[in-house]
Amino acid sequence: MNARTLAALLLLAAATGCIDNSATVRLSAACFPPAPNADGSCSYPATCDSVMLDNLGVDPSYAPTLGTLIWPFQADNQRTDNANADGRTNTATAFITGFKIAYFSSTIAVPTISLEYTTRTIEAGASQVLSIPVVPVSVATQLAGIAGGKGSVRAEIRATGHYGDGQTFETGPFSVVILVSVGGWTGGTCTDITQRVVAFCPQPGQTGIPLCK
Repeated sequence: MNARTLAALLLLAAATGCIDNSATVRLSAACFPPAPNADGSCSYPATCDSVMLDNLGVDPSYAPTLGTLIWPFQADNQRTDNANADGRTNTATAFITGFKIAYFSSTIAVPTISLEYTTRTIEAGASQVLSIPVVPVSVATQLAGIAGGKGSVRAEIRATGHYGDGQTFETGPFSVVILVSVGGWTGGTCTDITQRVVAFCPQPGQTGIPLCK
């Protein structure tokens, strides 16, 4: 078998789902969350300013957010621009339209889910930060019943979508560990005891950064 034949077989295997696809679009990092803006909103750049080094945490019983966990991730389109001076359309643009998330735990069984997502466009050779519902409402409801009220779950996240030429893709998995604590979120803390938390990024009820005033 020559090198050209082997390369063709690897491309075919990736297209048919036999091996993980991390060579076209990939989820490359879980971003460290930003501090809230003065108005309480959260703003994300196109790439992570810094990355999260720790596990994520969520209180699946936190009523204001229905126990959900939202987190920013960097997605990279590794295809090169294939437009030309003759005006040919760049078909290497990637469009993220959904996610598949599989959950693994020794404490609780949670089925794999598929989520639809408002289309996010990633130009060839560029990156975007995506706000991914790692624990949506349906999963939070299940995690709220975890034995003993505490445990951990590993989530393997795959982004799905299509390119400008219509070819579909599913990324290789990006894995994060979620520490579950039912009733464990206390609202965040401020180092200045005269202040209180008025906003939180990405959202309250989970790991994040508070705005204190």
